[in-house]
Amino acid sequence: MTMTNDPRPTPEPDTARTFGVMSIVSRRRLLALAGGAALLSACGGSSKKSAATTAETTAESSVPATTIAETTTTPTTAAAVAAPVQPLTGLPLVDSALLSKVALVVKVSNDGGARPQTGLNDPDIIFEAWGTGPTRFATVWHSTDLDFVGPIRSCREQDVNLVGEFNRAVFACSGGNPGNIALLRNSDLLLVTEGQGLGWELDPNRGRPHKTHANTALLRANAGPDRTGPAQQFHYRAVGEAATAGDPMTGFDLQIQQVFVQWRYDAGTGRYVRSQDGRPHLLTDGKQVSTDNVAIFYLDYEPSHTDNRSPDGDTTGSNPAIVFTGGRMVLGTWTRNDRLEPFAITDASSAPILLTPGRTFIELPNSGKGSFRGNDKFTAVA
Repeated sequence: MTMTNDPRPTPEPDTARTFGVMSIVSRRRLLALAGGAALLSACGGSSKKSAATTAETTAESSVPATTIAETTTTPTTAAAVAAPVQPLTGLPLVDSALLSKVALVVKVSNDGGARPQTGLNDPDIIFEAWGTGPTRFATVWHSTDLDFVGPIRSCREQDVNLVGEFNRAVFACSGGNPGNIALLRNSDLLLVTEGQGLGWELDPNRGRPHKTHANTALLRANAGPDRTGPAQQFHYRAVGEAATAGDPMTGFDLQIQQVFVQWRYDAGTGRYVRSQDGRPHLLTDGKQVSTDNVAIFYLDYEPSHTDNRSPDGDTTGSNPAIVFTGGRMVLGTWTRNDRLEPFAITDASSAPILLTPGRTFIELPNSGKGSFRGNDKFTAVA
């Protein structure tokens, strides 16, 4: 597509309307889906819950995903209800040893010079957050590994809180400013910087700062026996179960910081494919970035305490969320009382939103409510 000063597509007459930071296609359809009050909450109204509601949501989030999934349908056998799943994907757990495997977080660049990247189709979870210019990815590895991932870049203050829920994970980055390095070293994460420990590799075909890559299994091997696996993060439908909540939508467009992102649902594969700045987002193997679920969590961004030019997204509290799963869109809320807790994603009735078992990509645009201002725009595509 041809890019202009405003990279967002022009909405068709009577099919899109701007609500705060969002532009939603088919307003009447969404009002029917979520109710007027829920839509206003998701689109810039008050996002703070009462203490009772927050406690309720936290209690729900502690229930295993398999239990939630089965109670929303009619279980056929007791074994089906109790079937264990992988903690970061919701896929069937084949080897129980995975439960004690340490999670690994690797920071991957999205600068123009870092593209195409290697390994964005393999992590269980990816967060895309504001950086100091283009966005940056925090890739979370658990059920799979890859021998060459990158380009790997520096840490940010917001990383300490963002990935605290993975139970003392290994955190790999190329380095960072002294303040951010100190924050990570003083946290419960195991910080591994370039050249420290096992796993680091250099791409001979790239120049600095995009040469740094790594082997994820070797990075994880830097962890001692005192570290164990992450807790269950989200709630999932059963494998093969169709999504029924929400409204049918083929995807969305999102202007997030300096990057224009498009996600579209491929019904043939059951996955969402990503384009970036008007072109398919391709990796070094020629494959397009894809995932089973895409979620949008709006964050309030403030200037970082270690560098006020850098944004620091607040990942505790509560804010609007939009979930795309199985070809449908569900409006909701993310809630998190503490950095050590998983994000609870609930719909307008406070019920957990069920994801497709598999990989999840989470966009973290600017809500516009913090003092680090942004102009992120969202458009759902029917």
